[in-house]
Amino acid sequence: MMKRSVPGMLLGVWVASGLVVPGVAQAHEAPLVRAPMVGRTWTTGASIWAGTSVNFGDAAGEKLVLRAREASACATCWVSTTDMTEAGSGGGFRSWKGTVDGLKANTRYDYRIFVAGQAAERGGVSFKTEPNAGARFKVGVASCMNGEKNPSQPSFDIMHEQLDTGEANIQLLVGDNMYTTQTPPNKEHYWFKYFQQRNVPEFARVFRAFPTFAVWDDHDYGPNDEDGTFAQKDVARDTYAALFPHPPFAGGGIFHKFTWSDVEFFMMDDRWGRDCPRSMPAGYSPQMYGADQFSWLKSSLAASTATFKVIVNGSTLNSECWGNQRQALFNHIADKKIGGVLFVTGDIHKSQLTSRTPGVGYTVWELTSSGIGVGADPAEYSFGIMEFNTNLDDPTVTFKVINNPQRRSSINGAGVTVSTRTVKRSALRP
Repeated sequence: MMKRSVPGMLLGVWVASGLVVPGVAQAHEAPLVRAPMVGRTWTTGASIWAGTSVNFGDAAGEKLVLRAREASACATCWVSTTDMTEAGSGGGFRSWKGTVDGLKANTRYDYRIFVAGQAAERGGVSFKTEPNAGARFKVGVASCMNGEKNPSQPSFDIMHEQLDTGEANIQLLVGDNMYTTQTPPNKEHYWFKYFQQRNVPEFARVFRAFPTFAVWDDHDYGPNDEDGTFAQKDVARDTYAALFPHPPFAGGGIFHKFTWSDVEFFMMDDRWGRDCPRSMPAGYSPQMYGADQFSWLKSSLAASTATFKVIVNGSTLNSECWGNQRQALFNHIADKKIGGVLFVTGDIHKSQLTSRTPGVGYTVWELTSSGIGVGADPAEYSFGIMEFNTNLDDPTVTFKVINNPQRRSSINGAGVTVSTRTVKRSALRP
């Protein structure tokens, strides 16, 4: 069966950046049109995503093979090999996922993707598995990126620079991970926009090398300010499920949780069950989450034994769409004496660290990381970093807010500003 060529301009970009291996101009020779993404990663395994042209996989036996080896091992010393499986297609692309397992905790692995029956490596870099004890590690936080308006996003070079320390560092995407421009967006549009953002080379350098966990907000869920009444919500969820190698969802929508070392992250869906009309009548009582998700969050927080508990939400704590749920959540934290709670949010095209005293018995900190790849007034192209050190007798979290208005590629670039704040775990006790 004759295969159509990968679009020349698209393939050229990825060959030039080293993300695919050049071959003859046929899809089965150079199938990766997007860099692989390291997603859900744990102490003994990792899930990897890759994107190809839609016609790759049509021919009999045409598939991708995922392999992993310890970074210090020989080039053919693979410890895990698996066939990647198709996760769906749309927008002229096809999505593939694979899992490598039988790995060691807190260990660096090289991963490579092959075409079945061929020896040449087709893509991949490396990742480090989750530590199985207390650790020092960084969490890069990004939101609000638009690959159409900004096909180059240098702040992700600074993100890579910050995470490339040799430690088991990870990345959180906190919504608006692409921007829909169709109303209402159909399946093909969702796929195209996600692949458009993943064509940003600085962004790809990060997600192909560091475990990346995501939630959505309004622009990658649908049009601006959509809530749970959005008619295309199932299409949005199906696309997200196909394009992120994520932990299992806990219910309707995309909410889920995961641990990294002894920090637990609660990845919230602020759209699926949201009840917040664009024009709220006087006296209307909105809610950020549906009843099932809110109950899950409260019970999960109460059951958590993690040193730090990080609630990740697209909308900030100042959003009017919380209604009474914000104080209800604070009351629950106080009643159950839950310590170590932090918030990470996005949305507002401004990065900042804020604190509040909502009656839980300690100061609650909120890191808002927003605008890494979109302009604002003034444009900051900013993002945040959290650095945890749970090896200490009194574990710490250090917040770092990085502004990059001149779009530099290094934290040492002219005009880059950094603000830092360290908080001890003992200060987060009820």
